[in-house]
Amino acid sequence: MFNKIVVVEPVYIKKEGLIELKKYCKELKGFKTEAKTNEEKIKRINDADCILISHNTILDKDVLDNCPNLKFIHLCCSYYGTQFCKTDIEHVIKKGINFAYLKEYGDNGVVEYTVASVINLQHGICGKKWRKEVNDLTAIKVGILGLGDLGTKIAKAFNFFGTKVYYFSKTRKIELESDNLIYKPLDDLLKSVDVLSINLNRDVCLIGGDKLKIFGNNKIIVNTSIGQCYELSSLKKWLKCKDNFYVCDSTNINNSQELLNFENVVCLNHESGVTQETLDRATEQIIENIKTYSK
Repeated sequence: MFNKIVVVEPVYIKKEGLIELKKYCKELKGFKTEAKTNEEKIKRINDADCILISHNTILDKDVLDNCPNLKFIHLCCSYYGTQFCKTDIEHVIKKGINFAYLKEYGDNGVVEYTVASVINLQHGICGKKWRKEVNDLTAIKVGILGLGDLGTKIAKAFNFFGTKVYYFSKTRKIELESDNLIYKPLDDLLKSVDVLSINLNRDVCLIGGDKLKIFGNNKIIVNTSIGQCYELSSLKKWLKCKDNFYVCDSTNINNSQELLNFENVVCLNHESGVTQETLDRATEQIIENIKTYSK
């Protein structure tokens, strides 16, 4: 049992999950606002030996060194490696602090949003129409940037509708390739597809320089990555062509609010991966990880 668990900032957990957490600590404390400074984070964590943090929380060496009682950190988000995490995981490990994270908890909503967005633009359902003619999904080619768990699910979803899918990934996934899922080098992929689905790790930028010029016009980009994975000036120039559409959600528009001034930008005002089922899966994983460590 932990002495004190602190939910440092709002995270993906249901009220019932917070009640369940009380079984594994002597004291539970939670905050409903973002901690903007290191001083505020240190003050909130104080003498806690377990904390829950969101994907927005930055825990650097200074914070970690000033919270000596910490034994366990739960990242209430996905984890793709030290270089993509806002928490200094290398220092966490150095200090002997254990950590856990969520897996595939919000993928379903992102897959649905990606496919639905393309269909909406094809048919002009929400008042914005991509091309004059209405085609079904068998008539287009989709390119996947990043074939991790999420990218693979999006590829399979389009495949279900008979769409030809190509992918580019840092590591080629030969075992997943088929007649309807074909690897192409990045430039070749950009030349070949009508729709680009971006599913990269946080702030990995592959769409910069002349890449959008290679991609061309009368195209759709659906970006569900966290952070800015494009060169803003290049994207703004590409969006000047009214036949191009850029689709995103709140996770990747925060640093590029000016994109909302373009009529051909479609932005969901919340995170596409967050559904009621997302919260259910996140809560179950958090409780299970806390329970396992407590034992």
